[in-house]
Amino acid sequence: MKRALLVAALAVASCRPGEPSQPAPPTPAPLPPAGREPTVRIGIAIDTQEVRIGGSVDFEIAVAGGDALARGRAGDAWTVRSRDGRLEARAADGRSIGPVDGSLRIRAEGATTTIGERPYRGEVLVLARPGDRVTAVNVLALEAYLLGVVPRELGRRPPSEIEAVKAQAVAARTYAVGNLGGRGAREFDFYATVQDQVYGGFGDEDSVSTRAVEETRGVVATWQGRPILAYYSSTCGGRTANIEDAWPWRSPLPYLRSVSDRVAGSDRSYCETSNRFRWSVRWTRRQLLDVLAQTMPATGRGQRPTRVQRVQISERSASGTVSVSLEADGTEIRLRADSLRWVLRPQPGPAILNSARLTDLEAEHEDGEVSGLRVDGMGWGHAVGMCQVGAIGRARAGQSYRDILLAYYSGIELDTLY
Repeated sequence: MKRALLVAALAVASCRPGEPSQPAPPTPAPLPPAGREPTVRIGIAIDTQEVRIGGSVDFEIAVAGGDALARGRAGDAWTVRSRDGRLEARAADGRSIGPVDGSLRIRAEGATTTIGERPYRGEVLVLARPGDRVTAVNVLALEAYLLGVVPRELGRRPPSEIEAVKAQAVAARTYAVGNLGGRGAREFDFYATVQDQVYGGFGDEDSVSTRAVEETRGVVATWQGRPILAYYSSTCGGRTANIEDAWPWRSPLPYLRSVSDRVAGSDRSYCETSNRFRWSVRWTRRQLLDVLAQTMPATGRGQRPTRVQRVQISERSASGTVSVSLEADGTEIRLRADSLRWVLRPQPGPAILNSARLTDLEAEHEDGEVSGLRVDGMGWGHAVGMCQVGAIGRARAGQSYRDILLAYYSGIELDTLY
């Protein structure tokens, strides 16, 4: 595939799961009972003023755990709101239900339900939240959830690359199994965004991803009987990172070690097709100050600076991630490993620096302050765990999904739960 198409396909996959600017999740949960496929709850519309729900066929609206209150017709849209902690729903034709206590369940037998304009497998729960807000949760079987995750995390791939898609399916399943119940206070298991894994529902499914999920059904990566922390990111730049090198507050883990992504017997890397395999970013004095004005107060690392006196690499790990020392208005700030990406952004806005694997940093000075800055780097993402573009390269070279997972997660086992 041409580089531009490859980058577009992986655009949504460059962040998660992982990249925490706060401490990462705790030890994964124990494996669920063998033979039982878990049910998952995905937060879709969270703490909103209202939510529109419906179905692709006639559907039922009921109090969760109770009798049906109304039936909607295919294509109908009902608007659900909360008032004083109780739910009310109204259809476009004027029919209404409520106010009711508890949550509402929306189910379209054998078909999809909709939240907003998007269709989803399974059923929908609408919950009343504080402040007269509502949250819509998609409830479905884990394998059905993965059908809407894998194409969003790896992009749509051709059948010839299905082994990479299978590796992604196992990594995504492992992440889900290991983090079930981790957001219990929210009354759902996962966000549908990069806060967990990107999930697009039924409308984002594709045939290759579906086949990959089905052919790896129930397979998870484990270490000593527990699901691993299955981190992955887009492009490692030739070598993955130790978890403690990317996030210094984390303890080492035996399966998240730095490994080479080099093609044996060559100077090439499996992920070199990414256009962020090597990259460079430049800032003028004004651009640097504008970026730091946004990022430093937001991260608690200082106030809006007026002068930057120094920027330099202060430490480099064995796996290539760096820490940067920055002096602004006479105060020195250390940006440790992956955290520097959130502060030293390419420009003001949501986009963060491609990676913390800097190969070079050159600061120009004038009158005692930094007048220009250039950094050269490798890779896209935190580089912990599986390299997604590398997985694609390995699949093209004939490696199986098991080969790919064992290459990136050291010493793991692959177990079939159900």
